[in-house]
Amino acid sequence: MESSLAGQVALITGGAGAIGRALGKGLAEAGARVALIDVDRDRLEQFYQELLSAHGPGSAMATVADVRDTAEVERAFDLTLRTFGRLDILVNNAAVTQVRTIDALSDKELDVTIDTNLKGYFKCARAAVRLMKESGTKGSLLFISSKNGLVGAAEKSLYCATKGGELTMARSLARELGRFGIRVNTICPDAVLEGSGLWEDDDYRLGTAKRYSISEDEIPDYYKERCALKTNINPDDVANAALFLLSDKAAKITGAILTVDGGVAYVR
Repeated sequence: MESSLAGQVALITGGAGAIGRALGKGLAEAGARVALIDVDRDRLEQFYQELLSAHGPGSAMATVADVRDTAEVERAFDLTLRTFGRLDILVNNAAVTQVRTIDALSDKELDVTIDTNLKGYFKCARAAVRLMKESGTKGSLLFISSKNGLVGAAEKSLYCATKGGELTMARSLARELGRFGIRVNTICPDAVLEGSGLWEDDDYRLGTAKRYSISEDEIPDYYKERCALKTNINPDDVANAALFLLSDKAAKITGAILTVDGGVAYVR
């Protein structure tokens, strides 16, 4: 049976990251054409070539773009439209974070985090909705938030604030866009360790270990043991949830928050 995603066009921000790659693979395997944007040129090109090798010419496109920059966002969406002729899906996934006490946060960290995690989501949603309205497409917006959008965390107040903002933004847009047949949903994963460039950052990795008074090597087990299901969250776990929410099986779901965290945070 052909997937309901076959022939659709999906744009993924943060497309070269761990979750972005899993989403790209899953959508391509379901028959969608995938537009990837990211700031990491090398990782983006590598994944783009992987998709072309697996699914053939015309299955994907990739462009370096920073979601903080309005001109770059608009260029990426215009290129997607010129390449594929349509846009059905936006996955807002690009994000940044840090481990900082509030008194240690710099103005630069405030600006970069808010401009990426919050304003970047607005800018990409705005561009996607404009295209969908112009073409009459009953599309889907999917926001990758975090379990920290539901529960606060010490030394991550800035990140938590932006992720909570994404949840409220998505629910507001679900109400606003429903009459156009555009659905808006959110996934809240726990930390994804596998394949994530974030954990290659010494500052973040060591900061996380310090937060929990554990060693670097104990981080995976710490995340595993704190959740109800005693498991780690992998990129494919997030992608599987995303594929459901983006498919016709979820055609009457909008404004939803789906946790993929093994049982850490609960929607209240």
